[in-house]
Amino acid sequence: ASAAGTLSGMLVRAPVTLLLSAASTCAAPLIKWRHHASQRAQRMNDLGEAYGVVTETYFSKSIGLKAGHMIFTDPKHTPLRMPAGEYAVLDFIGDIVYEGTLQPVPLSSVYDHHWVATSSSNVNAFCGGTLGFVFGIGAESRLSGVSFPDGMGYIVPNGTRWGANIHLLRTEGLAGDDQKRAAKECNECYYGPDKGEACVPAKNGTFACCAEFDTEGVSRCEVSDEGNALPERRYQLRYTFSYTYDVEKLIALQLGTFSAPDCAVFYEVHRNDQVPVHLASYEFKMPFDATLAFAQGHMHTGALNVSLSVNGKLACTSNPTYGQSEGVAGDEKGYLVQVSPCISAASGPLPLKAGDSVLVEGRYWVGSTDERIGFADGTHLNVMAYMYTAYYRTGDGYSSRGWATSRPCAAHVLAGSASPGLATTDGRMPVLPALHKARAATTPKATGTAA
Repeated sequence: ASAAGTLSGMLVRAPVTLLLSAASTCAAPLIKWRHHASQRAQRMNDLGEAYGVVTETYFSKSIGLKAGHMIFTDPKHTPLRMPAGEYAVLDFIGDIVYEGTLQPVPLSSVYDHHWVATSSSNVNAFCGGTLGFVFGIGAESRLSGVSFPDGMGYIVPNGTRWGANIHLLRTEGLAGDDQKRAAKECNECYYGPDKGEACVPAKNGTFACCAEFDTEGVSRCEVSDEGNALPERRYQLRYTFSYTYDVEKLIALQLGTFSAPDCAVFYEVHRNDQVPVHLASYEFKMPFDATLAFAQGHMHTGALNVSLSVNGKLACTSNPTYGQSEGVAGDEKGYLVQVSPCISAASGPLPLKAGDSVLVEGRYWVGSTDERIGFADGTHLNVMAYMYTAYYRTGDGYSSRGWATSRPCAAHVLAGSASPGLATTDGRMPVLPALHKARAATTPKATGTAA
């Protein structure tokens, strides 16, 4: 059990520098990428205008992981290769593959805790600017990439710098009689003696026990004698995205994320057979007029769903899919492998007005048995309940296509801004925003409640 609640520390705002706190002071390896493939096509916007689209795939240099070892990349040393100039990103997906064969690696072999892209020009308008990642997310990322409706795109200003924060855990050869339990506890950041100086019992369930400062894969979950005998395996990171330079033909999207409970980066839930559904929530007033064109929840193993309500009425729900096949990439038995969109081109957009009450709710099953997952005891540490959104501004100062009317040139309304980050004083670093030295503090609200 955790010696301290996951939200017991002080939340601290910090400016972005595409660094991850102390990780940036280490001699972190520079992860380089090579271009793999390009494709060109055309799409149509809602006005019947064609625009050119380029789809590109990149692979990283190989990364070696021994059994039980983890890696947590620093965005400064994991720069992503992206186009020059001003352009619009239309979709993005990232995953991990075996070196050489380029075949996807099952989550049961290497768990993808998260694969996220950061941008120097993105600002999250929600949650006080925290949760400022741009694309990608967790274990579901292989099957649940971000894809915006045709005719819409995330406009990237000239000069934007990109980085990747990627957190991988090789869960083969772990110590213990139950390998599924050992993998669960490794993936959920349980305390362990080989996880570095920052991982002490009081940090159980936090990123301090998930190699948050380890860019070289030194920290590890405890392994068996058989695990120690396993050879190192090598992997490559992969990302594929589509973009266009025809930005003037698109509706200009902005990106924002909010989370339950109360904008938490992560939290924990504990076994409760009397009330086996744990509810965490966060409600806020919409700060401006906007239309949501895309929304998708992010959650961890054990989740039931993440939902979005407006003015007391359910608007949409993201539901997880759990795998059914042992060791099959994309269908790993006992793992959350996919999350459905909450809002997409298929569902249609969701208009919001300034002052609307917006509620995000995350539900986890905390009963002592759960047939969906490999090992269940009701408790889950380091869980998340995010709602990632892409929206275009409406109302005064904005055209019907989301462009700021005060900007006559094709420049994004957020050009030149920096994305705030979030840190905590208890040793936890929020992986999703890029961040550096903390400067101000506030006290968080209580965690979610059972319901």
